Amino acid sequence: MMQGYKPEKERSLSSAQPPLSFEQVCPTWARKLRIGLEEQDVRTLVYDSKYCIVDEAWGYSGRHAGYYIDPLIPLVGCWKCVKFGREMGKIAKLHGQFCTIDLHPVINRFLEHWNKRHRDITTKGHIFCRDITTKNTLHISVRRKCLP
Repeated sequence: MMQGYKPEKERSLSSAQPPLSFEQVCPTWARKLRIGLEEQDVRTLVYDSKYCIVDEAWGYSGRHAGYYIDPLIPLVGCWKCVKFGREMGKIAKLHGQFCTIDLHPVINRFLEHWNKRHRDITTKGHIFCRDITTKNTLHISVRRKCLP
């Protein structure tokens, strides 16, 4: 295959759609970073990959890490996403609650990767519907766990 070649359909789809923002990919963590991290948030970034920034993008499924079984990563998940999660965890461990500024470059690189490789996970996981009582449009994420 020729280097740099993209089929016509793939080129038109990627250029026609604007990249997803951090708020679209990880709305919970975007809000947390905007208002400031608590100690528990930092501990989550450092020690709990099931609820970190990268895992929110994957719908809290653990799929990026091969369902938490490393040998499955090449078959199911994404090594690059795992590395982003680890890098964010190291930054959080080093800087604590004040890691927000230091996380931005890594988050930007993660978003670039996400938009190139995994965008469909986000776009397929969301639906829009109308609330018939208020006539407002509601955004519902079908890939994230919701409370009843």
